[in-house]
Amino acid sequence: MTATQHFQKISRYTPLFNALWVTVLLCVIGGSLFIQFVIGDLPCRLCMWQRMSMMLIVAVLLVNLRFGQNIRNYGIILIIAVFGASVSIRQILSYIAPGSPGYGPAVFGLHTYTWALLVFVCSILASAVMLILNSTPKEGGTKPLPEPVVKGLIGVTMAVALTLSVATFFQCGLDVCPGAREYLYGSH
Repeated sequence: MTATQHFQKISRYTPLFNALWVTVLLCVIGGSLFIQFVIGDLPCRLCMWQRMSMMLIVAVLLVNLRFGQNIRNYGIILIIAVFGASVSIRQILSYIAPGSPGYGPAVFGLHTYTWALLVFVCSILASAVMLILNSTPKEGGTKPLPEPVVKGLIGVTMAVALTLSVATFFQCGLDVCPGAREYLYGSH
C-alpha cells in the first residue's frame, strides 16, 4: 500500500476527527465557564479574545461537518489559531517576570492562558495534518457523521456560545470585567 493510499484511507475519517476536535474545544470553553462562574474568576480582555478565537475555530469545524469538507476551512482555522496563540503569548509575556503570580487560577500547574496557547498550537498542528490528509482525492469519499450527531454538536455549540455571551454580558456589561481591571491598569 502506497503512502497516498494510506492518506486516503485515514482521511475518510476526517468528519469524526472534526467532531472530536469540536468536542475538545467545547470542553475547554466549558472549563473556562466553570472557572468564571463556579470559582469566581472573571475573565480579562485577552481571555475573552482567546475564548472567541476558540469559538471561531469550532464554528469553522461545524461548517465542515454540516456542509462537507473543504480544505480551505483548515487554512481559515490556521489564521484564527495563530491569532489566538499570539494573544496567549502576549498574556504569558505579561506575567513572565520572576515572582509574578500570573493572572487567574492555575490548572494542573499552568495558568489558563498557557493552556490556551497549547490548545491553539494543537489546532495549528491539527489543521496542518488535515491539510495534508485532504490534499489528495479520496476513493470512496469521506464517511459523513450521522445527521443527529452533527445537529447535536451544533446545538451544544450554540448553547455554549449563548451562555458565554449572555452570562459574561450580565456579569461584566459592555466594559471590561471588574476582576480584570488590575490586569489592564497594572496594579498587581
